[in-house]
Amino acid sequence: MAEQAHDQNNSGYETTDAHVKPLAQTGAFIAVLVIASFVGMIVLFRALAYYQERFDDPVPPLVENRVASDAPRLQVDPPKQKFELAQSEAATLNSYGWIDEQVKVVHIPIERAIDLVSEGKMPLLAPPPPATP
Repeated sequence: MAEQAHDQNNSGYETTDAHVKPLAQTGAFIAVLVIASFVGMIVLFRALAYYQERFDDPVPPLVENRVASDAPRLQVDPPKQKFELAQSEAATLNSYGWIDEQVKVVHIPIERAIDLVSEGKMPLLAPPPPATP
């Protein structure tokens, strides 16, 4: 194996101190840069706020007459609302009930409807009238 050259100084620590002047200059430069950026951002935001009022388009007259609804537009808990919708749909699809009581039209569970169709016991519907040109 090749032998590696080592320093003759085997004291286990640095024998010279860090140079303070370059470290202090770097720290001061970074501090000045941060402060200048902060002041520049304040000036920029104030200038943008000042000019925004002057360059905003006037509000169209129809926007002022628009009525906002009282109902919330955002879903408060979308997963919960989706679950409740799925439950109500499943309850409708798996139960008996009236669609139109006056005409005597009902809905039946899907499984029962499939059984009726497979047994050939589906109620006969009147054929649609022929189309006239």
